[in-house]
Amino acid sequence: MSATSIIIKLKREGSAEYLSHVTGLVFGNMVDPSTGIFWSPAPAGNSPWTWTNTGTNDTEFGLMANYKFNGEEKTAFGIVTIDPTVLTGNCVVKVELCTAAIDGDEHNSILRFKSVTVNGLEDSAAADVKDWGAEKPQPKSAFYGISVVA
Repeated sequence: MSATSIIIKLKREGSAEYLSHVTGLVFGNMVDPSTGIFWSPAPAGNSPWTWTNTGTNDTEFGLMANYKFNGEEKTAFGIVTIDPTVLTGNCVVKVELCTAAIDGDEHNSILRFKSVTVNGLEDSAAADVKDWGAEKPQPKSAFYGISVVA
């Protein structure tokens, strides 16, 4: 059993004040799902992005996200992990990022991976959200402004 293709889409929510300065939310690098260590620059710069089963890439992978805040390049906190081996056919994965205050300071904010669904349902065996990994510890942060959808 394995997915044939997976369309992966990014969505953002949170503080309207912060999001009004956010542009260009895209996927960054593909990373090891356990450690967050760089694997490949694909799918850098794309959203949505379609993963296609080539017969040799059928393994769990992690994705990071990048965006610009007031024109300055940022990397979202966390990674989304996707395991195509527990999926079948063509799937749609929606990944949600939300505004998060670093160390409780809303003046020091970032986008952070919040949740992920596969074909409209949560399925942590197929897709999940994790911190960057032991190799890249990420600062503590807490979601805020969740009621505003952008």
